[in-house]
Amino acid sequence: MSESDTPPILIVDDQEKLLRLIVMLMTRIGFPDVEGVTSAPEALERLRQRRYALVISDLDMEPMDGLSLLREIRADDTLMNTPFMLTESSFDFEDINLAHQAGADAFILKPFDMAVLKSKLKQVLNRKPRKRETPIASESSLSVEFPMLGKF
Repeated sequence: MSESDTPPILIVDDQEKLLRLIVMLMTRIGFPDVEGVTSAPEALERLRQRRYALVISDLDMEPMDGLSLLREIRADDTLMNTPFMLTESSFDFEDINLAHQAGADAFILKPFDMAVLKSKLKQVLNRKPRKRETPIASESSLSVEFPMLGKF
């Protein structure tokens, strides 16, 4: 598969060492076109310059966190269909609920389990595009299964 066949991915993490590690990891599992940025505002700037197949963002960043970045993306008609995964070393129920309501496509705990990461990537990259007129998740977020956390 050539680089032009694989979709570009944007990684957002304010910890530079972790950012480089995730970029390297994504490259190793078959995504040669991976860019990394250390802030949400920089991510928004990149997203407005280039179309990405996926954004993987850390939740806990300053001054703008991953949830705020997600809300900006979902509010933008051009970017709203960009698949979005949130990462964090731990999620509490409130984080998951807020992110689900804001339109997160998946959550993954750090450090990444490779099998879970590949499964989530496949699921997120193959989902159908959003429609603006469709309300977000009519089912309760309580019935959604989160593989790393079990069924709620």
